[in-house]
Amino acid sequence: MTLKEVLSAALTYVGMDADILDEENALQDEDVKLLIKCTGFAIDEISSEYLPIACFEEVESDGKKLRYSDFSNMPLRVKKVGRDGKSVPFRARPGYIEVKEDGVFGVEYTCLPAHPSAFTDAIVLAYPVPVKTVALGVASQYCLITGRYEQSTVLSGMFTEDMRTNARPYRSFDWKR
Repeated sequence: MTLKEVLSAALTYVGMDADILDEENALQDEDVKLLIKCTGFAIDEISSEYLPIACFEEVESDGKKLRYSDFSNMPLRVKKVGRDGKSVPFRARPGYIEVKEDGVFGVEYTCLPAHPSAFTDAIVLAYPVPVKTVALGVASQYCLITGRYEQSTVLSGMFTEDMRTNARPYRSFDWKR
């Protein structure tokens, strides 16, 4: 699914004409800019609350610290830290993960996906989510920000129900390495 597909559906939910996306300077339009930001909010919510994106990478410690800036993706939740095939104790701190010694560690964590900025950018999530569902999340955020609170509440409820339904098949799956 692309950013343009999600925005087109979200515009329908908020009662705006999707033809605005076909205009020459559409990315300069203030409503479109806000909708793109709301898309980021929606995919962050999907990835942090419903369908986390699991990552694994090896990182070298510096001063017994695995700095978040050394990861290819910003860790959201650190699930496991290991070395030589064994789990090691760790403590997640602001800006880094504290370990007992220096060396290279394997880190299993969840992260947030990149936010799309161009209409042709793909929206990457951990599992398939229908365009309709993502658009509900975008429209809900947009209505909240623009002061349409009742409409935001209705759309948020629809989004939450859709996400519960879409996430259900994946919740019981164990992603052990």
